[in-house]
Amino acid sequence: MPVAAGVTTSAVRPRGRAVVAWVVGVVAAWGIVAGLHLFGLRLANLWLFGLVITGLGWLVALTVTGVALGVLWRRVGPVRAMALVLVPGLLAPVAIVAVNWTSVYVHNFYRLNRDDFRAAAALADKVTAGYGDRYGQVLPKNLRHLSSMGRAVRIGTEGSGPEGVLLPVWLGTPDGAAGYAYLDGTPGDASFDCFADPCRMRWSLGDGWYWLD
Repeated sequence: MPVAAGVTTSAVRPRGRAVVAWVVGVVAAWGIVAGLHLFGLRLANLWLFGLVITGLGWLVALTVTGVALGVLWRRVGPVRAMALVLVPGLLAPVAIVAVNWTSVYVHNFYRLNRDDFRAAAALADKVTAGYGDRYGQVLPKNLRHLSSMGRAVRIGTEGSGPEGVLLPVWLGTPDGAAGYAYLDGTPGDASFDCFADPCRMRWSLGDGWYWLD
């Protein structure tokens, strides 16, 4: 890139680095918002605090985008500023809203921890506690990350159907739950008792594991 008369190369480089820093800051801010949505099921267990954290993430991302646009508008002109900031600043929130983050989290967490889910399945017959028994039975330490409570709960259908074990990931207030379930049969459209609230299979994950909500 040619340097204008009277402008040294050492002056141009810091300016270029500053532009890159603002663009990276915008992308990073929206990346944090995406991460908050990815772990939204876990954050939901914090109730109001979880909503506050997610709301603050959006507020920070929008603020960083606005400030970056103003700074770069003066430094590199309106056309380049809009191209550098508004493109990621508009595409990112649209993509965040459009993505089914529950599906992304559920499927990828299962894939990443498949061996641990196999180990939990091997213990399924030993789980006899229901949600009324202080929210179920404590899992071994190396498997507690599979459940938000570190516990497994024996569940059944509201009628005839398969039975199994639920590893709750989300807990409702005061009732309801969603999580990974290891079942002794195909659930179909059967309704399960998930912490005094009906839940059904949404996704089949393989090896006898399903997501119920």
